[in-house]
Amino acid sequence: MRILHCGKYFPPDRGGMETFLRDLALAQARAGDRVLVLANAGAAPAGREDVAPGLAVVRAKVAFCAGGYAPVAPGLPLRFIQAALAFRPDVLHVHAPNAAALWPLLLHLRTPLVVHWHADVSFPPERRPPAALLAAWSALEGWMLRRADAVVATSPQYLASSPALARFRDKCRVVPLGLAEPPDGADQGEADRDHPAAAFLRAAPGLKVLAVGRLSHYKGFSVLCQAAAKVPGAAVCLVGEGEERPALERAVAGLGLAGRVLLAGGLDDAALAACYAACDVLCLPSLSRSEAFGMVLLEAMARGKACVAAAVDGGGPGYVVQDGETGLLVPPGDPAALAAALDRLARDERLRIRLGAAGRERFAARFRMERVAAALREVYAAARTHRCPLAPREDAAP
Repeated sequence: MRILHCGKYFPPDRGGMETFLRDLALAQARAGDRVLVLANAGAAPAGREDVAPGLAVVRAKVAFCAGGYAPVAPGLPLRFIQAALAFRPDVLHVHAPNAAALWPLLLHLRTPLVVHWHADVSFPPERRPPAALLAAWSALEGWMLRRADAVVATSPQYLASSPALARFRDKCRVVPLGLAEPPDGADQGEADRDHPAAAFLRAAPGLKVLAVGRLSHYKGFSVLCQAAAKVPGAAVCLVGEGEERPALERAVAGLGLAGRVLLAGGLDDAALAACYAACDVLCLPSLSRSEAFGMVLLEAMARGKACVAAAVDGGGPGYVVQDGETGLLVPPGDPAALAAALDRLARDERLRIRLGAAGRERFAARFRMERVAAALREVYAAARTHRCPLAPREDAAP
């Protein structure tokens, strides 16, 4: 099969959608498909890159970012036309939200269209665009969803809570996000074990907590800092960059957590793997359903680490983590509840080990990329016949 993906970015650009797209495209190429990815140029230059046998990426230069979020690459429509004519895809798989995913709609192609709905568009109140712009964007997304032959939602909870998908549930299918097995198994990361962030975690006398993600409004890392202040000896390594960093630095200082909370910045894959190897727990304290899935939970589960996550209403973490079985769920925005969960894990090593082992089993059973890629192949087949019913009950069960 010839598969054409339209993504926002592609690694080395970092992010959950980018990691998923890379691992999916590699799995499809290994299975014998020919895969082409169109994306905006970010950390890598514009142009074509042959990533692996059967997989190529074409990146278009970004001229500006609308509203600070949406990259605009004027050359991308031409790149898409060239790909459509030369590559002749059997299926077009677009990853939304993504302004670049709207370009294919302008060419009335007969190629089956699969829309992968990673998240609804949301903004913090202080950065909310004008109402007219939001209305125009919503209309364009509605056009894309009407045109789609199949729509993929990443969890039953998110499908049920998404206003954008409410009118299109008859063509929706639930397929969770997935992840490739970490290189060298659960112990990978030894090559960079002396990285300062990993060394910080190993040296901590109490619970070693890792948190990974963009330092943005909805991640809830300030709540994690407040919770850590209530757990004696707990150390927190925050990996990521973003607009909330100054506020987090002030919170760390104000709570007297200097030396117990490290803002490690962005890390490469080797350093991040070393942090996973060194930590006891991965914490995702998100505040809202802007946390549509939680790829970092899969990264931790794949390595056999216990997870603590906020059970945001309509979001994905409550689907990925099974409370009391593969991790612990807490109410969002509740420092006391988060502190209690972390303290429980700090005092009970056997519980941490049990949760981590069960999480590893759940990852292998439901979230390994080969399984996810096989489920998406079924969606492609349904899209090519213009029939994509809702997932069977057992496929949507947590």
